[in-house]
Amino acid sequence: MNSTVLELIGSVVFIAPLVTLILLSFIGWTPLKSRENVIKGIVATGQSVALFCALVVGVAFVGQYFSTGRILPLAVIHHPLFSFNHHSVDFNLQLDGMNIWFVLMATVLSNIVGVFSRHYLHRDPGFFRFFYLIVLFLVGVLIVFMGSSFQIIFMGWEFVGITSALLISFFTLRRETIDNALHAFWAYRVSDIGLLVGSFLVAASIPGHMFGELGAHRYPLPSELALIVPFLFLFSAMGKSAQFPYSSWLPRAMEGPTSSSAIFYGGLSIHAGVFLLLRMRSELMVPTPVLVVMAAVGLVSCVYGVLLSQVQSDVKSALAYASLSQVGIMFVEISLGWSQIAIFHCIGHAFLRTYQILKCSSIIHQFVEFEDAHQHDIDRAKAGILSLLIARPRKGRLFSFSFDFALRAASGPSDIVTTLERISRFFQRGEDRWLALIGRGATTQNPGQGGIRG
Repeated sequence: MNSTVLELIGSVVFIAPLVTLILLSFIGWTPLKSRENVIKGIVATGQSVALFCALVVGVAFVGQYFSTGRILPLAVIHHPLFSFNHHSVDFNLQLDGMNIWFVLMATVLSNIVGVFSRHYLHRDPGFFRFFYLIVLFLVGVLIVFMGSSFQIIFMGWEFVGITSALLISFFTLRRETIDNALHAFWAYRVSDIGLLVGSFLVAASIPGHMFGELGAHRYPLPSELALIVPFLFLFSAMGKSAQFPYSSWLPRAMEGPTSSSAIFYGGLSIHAGVFLLLRMRSELMVPTPVLVVMAAVGLVSCVYGVLLSQVQSDVKSALAYASLSQVGIMFVEISLGWSQIAIFHCIGHAFLRTYQILKCSSIIHQFVEFEDAHQHDIDRAKAGILSLLIARPRKGRLFSFSFDFALRAASGPSDIVTTLERISRFFQRGEDRWLALIGRGATTQNPGQGGIRG
């Protein structure tokens, strides 16, 4: 296929959801926003076109790989944003051999969740608002997956974060949804500092950097940034993927509609941190200390998620912690250099968790007497390998330990957010004292100017 035609088709993958978002923005000011058939038709058309174009590009990439043995990056969007001095920032999106899998995953899952939500939210007062946020999320997640630099990834990163918080608080009549949305938003704000500062440092040290320019080679960062930048990206990925100690916001995020929980915390949003680390590993020279910390974070999060998932009394929270543990394993795989395994693990896990979360409402209705996440697994659990390896007294202690952790996670914010909040309050008090001291000094020097003139 002609490269120009392929670039045009690839650009439609992003343009179709963007046009859908613009149309919905105009419809939101008209009475048509209450017409469910109109909203469903516009959203379904945009999502289907994006999926079809992504499939065409994916098939073309497969043919290119079998004919030449490699896949060249395909630039699909190029638009200059701003420039200052000798530095310019362009909005560049591309498709390549790695992100095409994530783009296909995003478009397929958005179509599945869209079909489910048409019936799930039928006659709900927030029908239009939900689909508007879902399309906004799809635009943001495509920017993350298709961004050609870490700066562009940060732009989509922010869209994903704000839509996540807004959908957690979708049912605004309940106070708990607002509190949980603010809790998740706090965690996002803290972790986003890593990607913001890291992308700035990469742009300053490697001007004009774009993914895939060196092929299989990686950029060596300056010695003073070799440790800082990868740690910043890891810090940001931990927050977005709810790794320990950020994990407390993930079960709280299940307050939103089931369909948004499926696409966010089962399918796409929770794997954004995994994608960021995959990009970092493919583009930058990552030192061994960062890889060791990455593996340690993944292992701790995996054990933490497994233990807490076993003591949850509802399906969605159990699935949330199970997702956390699987993403922890992906962190370990990336640290070991098993990028291909991590990609396929991520895609398989995204589809499985999306299906399970979408189905959990039916499970709750099936076990309406007692909403227990594990009662349908009692017989299987008795015959499990883990139960054979752990003695009965240790099972009791392990259960108490896990239950205490679960109560702590459910009753308070994450430790890292609390610590940074205390630090910010300390600096705020210092700033207030400093401003008060300056104000008293100015009043002492100019005593005649403090009164009110008649």
